[in-house]
Amino acid sequence: MLWPKRADNENLKITHVGALDGDTFGITLESGHTILLELGGRIHEPAFAALIESGDFCKPRTDGEKLYWPGGMSLTLQEILDMLLSQGNARQNQNNYKEE
Repeated sequence: MLWPKRADNENLKITHVGALDGDTFGITLESGHTILLELGGRIHEPAFAALIESGDFCKPRTDGEKLYWPGGMSLTLQEILDMLLSQGNARQNQNNYKEE
């Protein structure tokens, strides 16, 4: 999987984040690329459960380097990219599995 790269080697910046549905967020980068982040199983972690209960889960904010929510929960861009990479590897492994 290829990630967007900047010609000037600066870190990518998050310009916008919005909740799309129950566990998916649209994250727009300064480069114009959009990431669809599905939290999947992480949604059951205590910190996310507390955000859901408080009603703040669908209100993430960004400072350009991370997504964050009231109360201190945050995900850095690197964590987000790592999550996408691990999800992609899991899907690829499922596609490569063949019953004999």
